[in-house]
Amino acid sequence: MALPDPIVCERYVPRRDAAELAALFRASIATLAVSRYDAAQRAAWVSSADDLASFDARLSRGVTLVARRGGAAVAFAQLAPVDHIEMLYVAPEWSRRGVGGALIAQLEQLARASKASVLSVDASALARPVFERAGFSLIAAQAVFRDGVSLPRFHLCKPLRAANLSG
Repeated sequence: MALPDPIVCERYVPRRDAAELAALFRASIATLAVSRYDAAQRAAWVSSADDLASFDARLSRGVTLVARRGGAAVAFAQLAPVDHIEMLYVAPEWSRRGVGGALIAQLEQLARASKASVLSVDASALARPVFERAGFSLIAAQAVFRDGVSLPRFHLCKPLRAANLSG
């Protein structure tokens, strides 16, 4: 799936992109997650971007792709290691416009190129349907604790082996 025009995708640039993506991360959670997570859960979740140096280090692992329009970030996604989607966040004004699905498709291509046999993700309740539309299947419901607050998430996987054998 291609990114909607005129959005371009580029690799994350450590330090340069950290503050912009931290702001997008916060806005995405604060706005889009309201229907699925309460205020305490959202506060605990966004707190992982409070230490910008740590957030930058986290984004620097693996491959982080940044979708941009007119130079501004509208979404980002991370593959770390080669068989796990670690993050996918879309700016509120760009949700439901295909950007998240397009980034998942690009990360899947990278995973296939690295010969991964399965691609996995631990998705939020909000992101779960996006991954299911991309062909991922639910393996297990989970809970992760941040700052003593339980956040529901879902472990999903998508087999890649068949495509690797034929391609």
